[in-house]
Amino acid sequence: MYLIVGEHGDTDLEEMLSGLHKTVIVQGVTEKGSEALLRSSGSYHREDVVPSESPLVAYCGDLKADEIMRALKQVSKTSSGM
Repeated sequence: MYLIVGEHGDTDLEEMLSGLHKTVIVQGVTEKGSEALLRSSGSYHREDVVPSESPLVAYCGDLKADEIMRALKQVSKTSSGM
């Protein structure tokens, strides 16, 4: 399973089990995430579910298709050797 999310507080990650999905984080697409809208600032962090230093996580600079494909290929290659 692949998740493509913004870099700020996507609440859908709460129910995910760490390590069972590959995540592409698109930077710069959200100004204010759910942590500012639904939660207090310290109650929930994406790193609780998706560690930032994981071979299953790739970062993408924008919403261009070639950037997203590069990131998807990156997490696919990394996870196939695990």
